[in-house]
Amino acid sequence: MSEEYKQAIVDHGMEDIVLTERLSGTPCNIINTPAAQKLGYKQSSWEKWLSRNPRTKKYFKMMVQLKGMKMLEKATKPNYYNQLWSAGQSVEMVDGIEPVETIIANLTEEYRQSFQPFCK
Repeated sequence: MSEEYKQAIVDHGMEDIVLTERLSGTPCNIINTPAAQKLGYKQSSWEKWLSRNPRTKKYFKMMVQLKGMKMLEKATKPNYYNQLWSAGQSVEMVDGIEPVETIIANLTEEYRQSFQPFCK
């Protein structure tokens, strides 16, 4: 992941998470950045019609999902100007950027400590 994406996770809280239908055609959570605000949160009536019409539904949803996946993929790359970052309300719990090894070691230690009162 890009350093910008990692820092965005650290810098934002659960109040910064918004639900959008515009990215994938299916509601998903993203960080409320200026790029997200520009994209919008709700599908237009035309987009809703295309996604519900029996003849166009399958193709329209495929197109929207492909476009959304490409946008999210680009957002993970360094120095990408259009910051659309997928994230959930759990960003509230993230305090810093650490290597995976450190996170796993911390989780393992917390797990062991949680059983200590029962082992006496």
